[in-house]
Amino acid sequence: MDHETSSAETQLIETNSEIDDTSSSISHNSEADEFMRTYPSSGDEAAMQEVNLINVMYSTSQSWGRRVPMPHHNIGLRGDQYIQAVLNGNPAGCKEMFRMEVPAFWYVYDLLRGSLIMDPTERVSVEESLGIFCLLVGHAQGQRIVGDRFQHSSETINRHVVTVMRSLHELGRTVIRQTHTHGVHPYIVGNHHNYPWFEKCLGALDGTMISASAPARRANAYRNRYNRIAQNVLCLCDFDMKFTYVYTGWEGTAHDARVFLDALRYYYLVDSAFPCIEKFMPPYPRERYHRSDRYGARQFRGYKDYFNFRHSSLRNVIERTFALLKNRFQILEAMPRYRPSRQGMIVTTCCTLHNLIKTVMPNDEYIQHALGLQFNGGNMPEGEDVDETVEVVDMSHESAGAMATQRDGIGIPMWAHRNGG
Repeated sequence: MDHETSSAETQLIETNSEIDDTSSSISHNSEADEFMRTYPSSGDEAAMQEVNLINVMYSTSQSWGRRVPMPHHNIGLRGDQYIQAVLNGNPAGCKEMFRMEVPAFWYVYDLLRGSLIMDPTERVSVEESLGIFCLLVGHAQGQRIVGDRFQHSSETINRHVVTVMRSLHELGRTVIRQTHTHGVHPYIVGNHHNYPWFEKCLGALDGTMISASAPARRANAYRNRYNRIAQNVLCLCDFDMKFTYVYTGWEGTAHDARVFLDALRYYYLVDSAFPCIEKFMPPYPRERYHRSDRYGARQFRGYKDYFNFRHSSLRNVIERTFALLKNRFQILEAMPRYRPSRQGMIVTTCCTLHNLIKTVMPNDEYIQHALGLQFNGGNMPEGEDVDETVEVVDMSHESAGAMATQRDGIGIPMWAHRNGG
C-alpha cells in the first residue's frame, strides 16, 4: 500500500512540474508578445520591424536554450536616418561631427551632384557618402568606427570614402586656383601699412609637414628632423586664406627650396629658406624676424628691420591657413596606413574642402580661431633668423639683383613713411 501511494505521489509531482514548465514557457512568450505590442511606436515602420525581429530572435534563443546568430549592425540609427538627424537637428551637431556648418555641407553636396561627379547608390545617398568622408577626415576615425556609426560594413565605408575622395580631388582642379588675378587684393588696400608697398603681392608660399605612413623599408626617407614620419607639402595661399596651389608627395626630408622649382608662377612672400630671385621676396637676411615683443616699443634698427616686421605680418597668412587646415581635418596629424598615392589625395581633398568652406562660410568658428593665432617666433635666439641656414639653389645673379633692388624699393620708402609722413 505504501509503495502504491509513493508511486502515485511521484506521478503527481511530475505532472505538476510539466504544467509549471508549460505555464512558464507560455508566460515568457506572452511577456515577449506583450513587450512587442507595447513597444513605443516612434520611428518609421522599417525600424520597428527590425526591433521586433530582434526581440523575437532573442525570445526564441531563450526558449530553445541555444544562441541564434544576431545581426552585426543593429545599434542606433541607420546611416540615412543619422545623416538626416544631424543635418536637420541642432546646427552644432553638424559642426562637431562633420567639421563644417550645415550651409557649407549642402554647398559641397550641391557641387558634387550638380557637376555630375557623384551619383547616389542603391543603398547610400550622396549626402551620406559625404558625411562618411567628413567624419573620417575630421576626426581621424578608423573605418570600422565610422561603419558602426553609419551601420555599414567596412567594405562599404571604404568604397564610399574612395569615391568622395576622388570626386573632391577632381573638383580641386577648379577650386584650388588664383582668384584675385586683376587689381590689388582688398586685404592689401585696406591696410595703410601694406599699401602701396606690397600692392603686387599675391599671397605667401611655404611648406608644412603632414603626417604620413610609409613602409618600413622606406621610413627613413620620410623621417624629418623631429624624427617623425611626414611628407612635405608645399602650398601657395592668398590673403583670403584660400589655397591657390598644393604640391604633395615629397618626403619629409625634402627642403622647401628643393620643391619650389615645380610650383611657383607668381610673386609671393617667402621665408629665408628660399632664394632671393624674381617672383620670390624673402626677408632681409641676418636681421630680426618675428620679434613683435620688441616692435611694440618702436625699437626698430633701420629699414631692413622694419621691412622684416611688415613682411612677417603679411606672410603670417600661410601659417594661419596651415593651422586652420590641421585643426579642422585631424587626419592630417594622424594619417592612416593608406597607399602613398591615397595619402597625397587626402591632403588635396582636405585643401579642396577648406576652400569650399571658406567660400560659403568665411568666418566660422575654426576660421575665427585661426585668425587669432600669432606666430611671432618668440622662442628664437636674439639676432637669428627663424629658419636654419641652408644651401639653396642659386638661380642667377641677375635675378637675385633685380629682386634685391625691388625689395629695397619697398623697404626704404616704407621706413621713411612709417609714421604716416
